Amino acid sequence: MTPPARRVPPVAAWWRTMVAALLLLVGLGGGVAVAADGRWIVLGPERGAIDAWSSMTMLADPSAQLGVEDALRRRGEFVPMQGRSANLGLRDGAVWLRLKLAVPETDDGRWLLDLDYPPLDRVDVYVVSDGLVVRQVTLGDSLPFVQRPLPTRPHAMLLMLERGLEHELLLRVRTTSTMLLPVRLLKPGVFYAEEARLQMLQGLAAGISVCLVAFALVRAVGRREPVYVHYALSTVGSGLFLFSFAGLGAQHLWSASARFADLAPLLSALVGLAGALWLVDGLFEARVLSPPLARTTRLAGVVAALAALLLLAGALDYRQAQFVASLVGPLPMLIALPMAWRRWHAGDHAAPYVILGWGASAVGATVLALLLHGWLDLDGWTRHAYQVGALLQALAWLRVLDLRDVEQRERAELADRERQRLQALAHSDALTGLPNRRGLEQALDTALARVDEQRPLALFLVDLDGFKAVNDEHGHEVGDLLLAQAAQRLRGVLRQGDVVARFGGDEFVVLAAGLGDADAAWAFGERLVQAFAAPFEGDGRRCVVGLTVGFALAPQDGRDPVLLLRRADAAMYAGKQAGKGTVRRAVPPGAYA
Repeated sequence: MTPPARRVPPVAAWWRTMVAALLLLVGLGGGVAVAADGRWIVLGPERGAIDAWSSMTMLADPSAQLGVEDALRRRGEFVPMQGRSANLGLRDGAVWLRLKLAVPETDDGRWLLDLDYPPLDRVDVYVVSDGLVVRQVTLGDSLPFVQRPLPTRPHAMLLMLERGLEHELLLRVRTTSTMLLPVRLLKPGVFYAEEARLQMLQGLAAGISVCLVAFALVRAVGRREPVYVHYALSTVGSGLFLFSFAGLGAQHLWSASARFADLAPLLSALVGLAGALWLVDGLFEARVLSPPLARTTRLAGVVAALAALLLLAGALDYRQAQFVASLVGPLPMLIALPMAWRRWHAGDHAAPYVILGWGASAVGATVLALLLHGWLDLDGWTRHAYQVGALLQALAWLRVLDLRDVEQRERAELADRERQRLQALAHSDALTGLPNRRGLEQALDTALARVDEQRPLALFLVDLDGFKAVNDEHGHEVGDLLLAQAAQRLRGVLRQGDVVARFGGDEFVVLAAGLGDADAAWAFGERLVQAFAAPFEGDGRRCVVGLTVGFALAPQDGRDPVLLLRRADAAMYAGKQAGKGTVRRAVPPGAYA
């Protein structure tokens, strides 16, 4: 039984403080000053923060039927804390915790009791002096934030302990989540200074998450790609989980709803899982690599999303939804990592970032899972491991999406170039590299759309004189070489913007816009003829071929492409009949003298 609370004489208080300081210096009790019986905590103004774990004792209450009077009668049954530091794992029912505090005359008795694990459902705190309960306060997220004794992120209450007395604190803890119990006693100034630093860091992490989500949504709207929506959903889920897990959601977002504060961590985790599963499906194009795997991934995402909705509607309880999350949770990593590994070996530049992101997330998630199962101590590293891993994962996934965009853009550019190449092949003559009939039709339609009386278009149909004889005498190889050289000579005469096309056999068509009038077009035709005055040489042979030109003007001679070609052909044929090596203009019947 606890000795009755008594007033401590000043000399005894001084001696107790000195013993506590000596124990602190030699490092006993993990930084907690403990009296000779190993349980009394001596408070003092020189100490700003005290970790109470090693000084507490506990009494299990599986049926959750014990009241405070029962706990006081059974003081002798309290045992030292079990399990890892600040971690009792998952437990049914309730657990009673007992702290014995001695307040010397030198201390003002103002301390904050701090339980920095916001998901705890309910903590009933009883302050006992002289064996009597002098104060009772309820903490936990079963209370709306606005009803808490202190408007703080962690569960906290102010202790006003009478100086010179010994006190007991009895804490009755019930929760559906893991019993993580980082119980500390802090001076108010120390508590609020620590809280300000933590709020700043958590706000920075939340701001990064908001920026990532906003970026993804803008991309989703601009590019109309679901993969960015899935990324945003995954990031929102993990961000809200961390925000609510740290108690910031209840403090800043849903302060009036105790139920949502209780459900928010698990609810957001399920939403994040759904987004991550759909993201893996879209990012890796799983439906192409493995249709069964793609269906499994999409179905698992639907299960996670449905579990979130049922949890919110009350159709699933917390433990059932937690089971779904633990079942579905490993799937994104189990699916993504093997795919990324294979792609890495195949030369995919995005694969290392996938492995980095999921590796960081896996480490954080593993630490969190071990912590929530009671297998790890609760400290700064284990508390924030998941948050660091989730942030690294979000940044790595963003890099993967960026590389995916680059790859898609390169694929699109390659496809466009290939399309242009195929189009060029379809519209080009393989021998000369000039546009063929299709290419000529396209160029002629474009040119005719821009002609007028002040800027006419001249269409020249040219035919090689003597080509058949060369082809018959020296063979097709020499003939093909001659056609290619003829194409080069025609190109050499053209101005910028003019077009020359192979019409068929040894016939070519030249389109020349803006020559001014018929005389200018005639002079241009003469230059074409003169370009063939010199002989051609190739394959050790010298060949002489000439050129006969017939031309028509648009719009004077018409605007119809077929009509213009027919009239230019008739003019060219008339030139052939007149002796070859000439230039003739088309004369519509009855229109020109």
